[in-house]
Amino acid sequence: MRLIQAGVGGFGSSWIYTARECEGFEHVALVDTNLGALRAAGEIAGVPPERQFTTVEEALSKVEADGFIDCTPAPCHHATTTTALRAGLHVLCEKPLADSMAAAQDMVRVADECHRVLMVTQQYRYYDQPRCIRNLLVEGHIGQLDHLVVEFQIQGLLFGWRQTMRHPFLLDMAIHHFDLMRYFLGCNAVRVQAMTWNPPVSNTRGDMCAFVWIEFENGVRVNYSGSFASPGCDTGWNGRWTFTGSRGSIVWNPRDDWGPIRLFRQNADLSQYTEQHFFTPLPELWGEPIWAPPIGAAGHHYDLYHWRACIEAGVEPETSGRDNLNTLALTFAAMQAADTGSVVEVRSIYQAETTPSMQT
Repeated sequence: MRLIQAGVGGFGSSWIYTARECEGFEHVALVDTNLGALRAAGEIAGVPPERQFTTVEEALSKVEADGFIDCTPAPCHHATTTTALRAGLHVLCEKPLADSMAAAQDMVRVADECHRVLMVTQQYRYYDQPRCIRNLLVEGHIGQLDHLVVEFQIQGLLFGWRQTMRHPFLLDMAIHHFDLMRYFLGCNAVRVQAMTWNPPVSNTRGDMCAFVWIEFENGVRVNYSGSFASPGCDTGWNGRWTFTGSRGSIVWNPRDDWGPIRLFRQNADLSQYTEQHFFTPLPELWGEPIWAPPIGAAGHHYDLYHWRACIEAGVEPETSGRDNLNTLALTFAAMQAADTGSVVEVRSIYQAETTPSMQT
């Protein structure tokens, strides 16, 4: 599959390596306004200087390709992606899909009009452990799911345009966890409350910490806490998750050497417990370790293979632009809730004339 990629510096450089590692993909042109990043990426990808460009329009007019990877800054996504779609290319776009709901919805509309596949790189769900947990939930191993508690802490440093984002944590990091929530629960968010702030150890202008409370369509409630500025604390990029249901819990802690996924079955008859049992541990204190079967290609590699498979089959990807509108709406709702101090109905974001500003 012949690829043109726009945005090859920073995070974009990872896609150069990913495409090289995936069979059947080849970069045929690169686009970036940073000439140093452009030359460096060209050497890695084997793209000669005559196929390195500073504008998307020139690349599209001079090089034939099948697909377009959009790794430009989010405020540029609408222009670059719709240009590629109208040129007849399928598009794999980095998250967030766009800097406003109106822009994102228009990108989906253009993809439909051009009969092209638009997919978003929400790769966190494309690993063996999330796929395993989703199966455990669907199979009812902990009964009716009631609530989730999610904790994320890491010391993150952001650079470039991300340093001036109003909500860098929510829009650049938490959006992955919000998408995972939708994947695990199989439905969308209804309403959101949020609080955000920027601690002294942050290297950005915008808020790098957040508390978010979410209610989903199936009645499940989520308590989410996240920090992108926690020196010495490291939950891993996935964070720590606890799923509590009517018959037990699932704990997902990728940093747990004893078992990253543990299943706690609540088989005890709680009616038999009295006050004297207050400090008595319930059965299966340590839980049952669950080892996720490998899914093969994962993460960004899965992104590429899934995108191509959907193009060939003429079907919509799991993380299509259309589906990702729901993740983006949840993220914008959290931003608005933090800015206003109010409970935000997620459905209001779809019709809003304006969405919270990305930049400070």
